[in-house]
Amino acid sequence: MIVGVSRERTPTDRLFSMASVPLNLVMALLENRGRPAPRPVSMTAPTRPADMTFPEIVREARTVLPGARPRRRLFWRYTLVWRHP
Repeated sequence: MIVGVSRERTPTDRLFSMASVPLNLVMALLENRGRPAPRPVSMTAPTRPADMTFPEIVREARTVLPGARPRRRLFWRYTLVWRHP
C-alpha cells in the first residue's frame, strides 16, 4: 500500500483541493486542542515535492502494477493498493 501526494493540475484536483482547505483547518484545530504543536514532518522525514498528477500516477501504476487500485483522497493525498497475484 502506498499513501502519497499528487501534483495539482486538473479541475478535479482543484475541486478536491478546495474541499481540503477548510477540512484541513478543522482537523488541525481538533487535533491540537490543549497540546503543543507537533514538529513539521519535513524536519523528521525526508520529503520531496509531488512531481506527478493523479492521472499520471494511475497510468504509471497500471503499467507497472497491473490490478493496482488507486484512489484519490482528501488532503492532497492518494492511496494505491496492489496485491501480488
